Amino acid sequence: LPGAAEERAKNDAAWAVLEKFEKPVLTAFADDDPVTKGGEAAFQTRFPGAKGQKHVTISGGGHFLQEHRPEAFSQAIIDFIRANP
Repeated sequence: LPGAAEERAKNDAAWAVLEKFEKPVLTAFADDDPVTKGGEAAFQTRFPGAKGQKHVTISGGGHFLQEHRPEAFSQAIIDFIRANP
């Protein structure tokens, strides 16, 4: 693929910065997202600020979680903010 090596280098550079991010991090994924399902593991393990957080998996959210399950998504964010003042 043209440009694939360049994009990989950019991705690696981004992770090099993000792996040092100490602020609290929440992951909120849908259980049925056909695109990102399972992708939360990389964020939960590579972001130092993700350790010890109450990450959420929201049922029936699809790929557009904020549109398909806005109440559950919003509540996850509210709970996260309250837990990390």
